[in-house]
Amino acid sequence: MADYSDIIDEFETIATAFTSVNYFRYDRVSSMNGQQKAKGYPMILLTSTPNTSRGVSNTSYLPKRKEFTFKVFCYDLYNTAQKNSYDLQTAQATVDKILDQYIAEFISRNIDGANGFSIVDREQISGFMAHDVLNDKLIQSVYDVKVALDSDCTTGTFSY
Repeated sequence: MADYSDIIDEFETIATAFTSVNYFRYDRVSSMNGQQKAKGYPMILLTSTPNTSRGVSNTSYLPKRKEFTFKVFCYDLYNTAQKNSYDLQTAQATVDKILDQYIAEFISRNIDGANGFSIVDREQISGFMAHDVLNDKLIQSVYDVKVALDSDCTTGTFSY
């Protein structure tokens, strides 16, 4: 049965295979500041601080299914060099298209739950776009993606 790390591995596998993406990062958004040499753009950032919901419990009060809501970002550079080559709306359209393609592949690969998890409310995925973000003056597109994981949690050992 899948666990949380399998979800993250799947996000990374897709980003690594996607020719439009040059880098994948699983971390906090604040980690994007600094370390220019350690990054490549366009980049997918999956936040390492998702919201989570336990859902319905079994007879042992353990969750039957957990849901994780991830923020999935697509970043690209939009500094002076890029501004001289194309306008803001073109840059935003590019990162938005990359993120749509990336999320579509994630849904497609996991639609049937064969990997042990699935996407919740895939028609309700929403987000926003921004520019001049973080130290690198990036453009971004972001979606909130909710992933459901069947829980195989067992009771722990307690010594009273």
